[in-house]
Amino acid sequence: MRRPFVIETRFSHIKTLHSNQKITYRYFFRRFKIKGGERAAKGRDRMNVRRLLQWLWPDTLKGRLSILLIFVTITPIVLIGITSYFWFYQVQMEKINASYETVLRSERDALEKAFDNLASVSQLLAADGGLGDDIALYMQSEDPLEKTKRFRSIDRSLTNIIYSNPSIHSLFVYFEEHYKTIQFESAPLKHRFMIASMDDMPFVPLFQANQLTYNSPHPTVLHNSDKTVLSLLRPISYGSGQTYYVYLETEWGQLVPPAGDGAQTDDVYHLLVGNDGAIRYSNLPLELREGAKLDDERVALRAYKSFSMTGKNGWELVSLVKRSVYEKEVQQWRILYVIMSCLSLVLTVGAVSYIWRMVYRPLQTMNKAMNRFSHDGNHLQKLHTRLTEFEVIYSSFRDMSRRIVELITEVELKEKRKGELEVEKLISQINPHFLHNTLNTIQWLALEKGQREIYDLVKVFTRVLQYNLGKRSMIVKIREELAALNDYIELQNIRYDHRFKVDSTVDSDIAEVPIPRFVLQPIVENALYHGISSEQGRITVKLKRMTGRYILITVADSGQGMSPDTVAALLKGEGGKSTGIGIGLNYVQKMLDVHYGDAASMSIDSRIGEGTTVTIMIPDSVKGEEEHDQGIARG
Repeated sequence: MRRPFVIETRFSHIKTLHSNQKITYRYFFRRFKIKGGERAAKGRDRMNVRRLLQWLWPDTLKGRLSILLIFVTITPIVLIGITSYFWFYQVQMEKINASYETVLRSERDALEKAFDNLASVSQLLAADGGLGDDIALYMQSEDPLEKTKRFRSIDRSLTNIIYSNPSIHSLFVYFEEHYKTIQFESAPLKHRFMIASMDDMPFVPLFQANQLTYNSPHPTVLHNSDKTVLSLLRPISYGSGQTYYVYLETEWGQLVPPAGDGAQTDDVYHLLVGNDGAIRYSNLPLELREGAKLDDERVALRAYKSFSMTGKNGWELVSLVKRSVYEKEVQQWRILYVIMSCLSLVLTVGAVSYIWRMVYRPLQTMNKAMNRFSHDGNHLQKLHTRLTEFEVIYSSFRDMSRRIVELITEVELKEKRKGELEVEKLISQINPHFLHNTLNTIQWLALEKGQREIYDLVKVFTRVLQYNLGKRSMIVKIREELAALNDYIELQNIRYDHRFKVDSTVDSDIAEVPIPRFVLQPIVENALYHGISSEQGRITVKLKRMTGRYILITVADSGQGMSPDTVAALLKGEGGKSTGIGIGLNYVQKMLDVHYGDAASMSIDSRIGEGTTVTIMIPDSVKGEEEHDQGIARG
């Protein structure tokens, strides 16, 4: 028979479920876990809401006054700014767009007129009644005299055409099958055009109308000229299937002013797009792919505002304006708006500062006085706020503080005496093993070395006992503490055959600084017995003056280090078997607390395999040193 198992929760009754039932205990645990997670999430949400509300409406008087004044100042600025911005933006943008579109429309019309003019002039050179008949007869004539007469006649006619159409910048006639391909040029041409075939001509078609090919802007064919021109190439048939071409060009700059010419169109750039949608001309300061589609270059042109006009033959003229120029007036309005907003906020900050001085500052002064509360009542000076309420409260606080100081002083004296008695008790509990080991050392020296060594050992040992067991004051000079430490180290070196290496460094100007007895010796003793494990071990003792009338004491060893648990045990006086005088780090901590209180600090940094460093920071004077000395003398 299968044994049932029982699930017990505080959310449901006790149920007995067999292992072959469909509902298992995992379902209940998962269900309770999900519910617990949901409750935790709701608790976090409520906590976040409370934090947000506390940030928006703080618990301090200064915070609430600041929030109210900032809200009253910012609200009208924001409302007025939003309203004026949308009105100004809409009106100004419509005016700017209309201005640019008007200019672009006039440029488009000028291009249309130029194209029509090129077509009209080329018609004068066509055959069937035009100048083209003379050109055809000139090409077919073989009589040199007749040929010369017709050449001069054609040249005079072409000159008249040039003068009667000032917009025509240059023209020539190209004879594909003649030994001299280019003739009747209106001015000298560049050499590369004189020797090029029609297929090699560097012209890119913009669009074609009938048999006329209108080329996109390109450098002029004239020698010693770098102007950009629009050109037309017209084929004319004559004779028995023969063809010559008429080339005409007009200046682009007279139709579409270039960017940066100082005119109204300064910082306006142009693109000329063919009827196939490809870019045929650009004077932008950035490179576009040759023949690229305009739609494919939108990303490269995102820094410009574009306007476009389409010609009757499908070509498109696009003007581009830098957005910084396009939005210049709007940006100026934004800057002015920001300046006015900042001035309003500055006035608000000034009002908050005034309120802070009038209300919050007296409260802050009282708060600082309470935080600096000490035995010295001189810091509780009169508070001049010109507000009677604050002065009455502060006067009551001063009276209360004086009474508290008296009570604290009385309690402190009692506790200080109690601490002195505990220290005296600790000193009286000297570990007898130290004396026993020292006597054994003396016996060994007497047996092995002779009388001189015994004398030296007894002399040092006597000084150590006199310093440790003496009834003099618990406060000594640093030089005395160092002398006692050196005696202790000398005894230990004799005992262990000069095994320990202790280096001490002390600033000369702190030798007479007072210090409690037995601060250095227990720390060095701890380093000897818990740190140094070989003859190569070294202990360094340093005492130096720090800024702010403080003395820094560091005792570092290169021993095996201690674990955090061992350090904690030593500070609690649980360091195991005692050695030396046996009072340890716990004694040092108590001495610092009794004589310096919170003004002193002690830290231990120990790492396994690297060593231990004990750092002590104490003031250069002991509070109540004279009273303490008298108390010890009376004791």
